Amino acid sequence: MNEGTAVAVEGLKTLPAVVSARQEEEQYCLAVTAVHIALPVLLHYLREQGVELARLTTRHATLEDVFVTLTGRHLRDDTNGK
Repeated sequence: MNEGTAVAVEGLKTLPAVVSARQEEEQYCLAVTAVHIALPVLLHYLREQGVELARLTTRHATLEDVFVTLTGRHLRDDTNGK
C-alpha cells in the first residue's frame, strides 16, 4: 500500500480465506487458506477503501510465520531482552 495509507488490520481479518492479518512497520502480512479466493477479495476491498496497492508478494509460510501467528512475536524479539 502507499506510504501514509493505513488499512485496518481488523478489516483484513474479516475477508474470505484470510486466517490472520498483522501489520509490520509499513507492510501487512496475511495468512490465507486459498490465494485464488483471498487475492481478488483483497484487491476489491482495497479499491473500496480507496487504497492503492504499491506491492504484493506471495510466498509459502515459514516456521517463523507459524511462530508469529501463534505467539504474536518474532523469534528475534525473545533475544532482544536477554
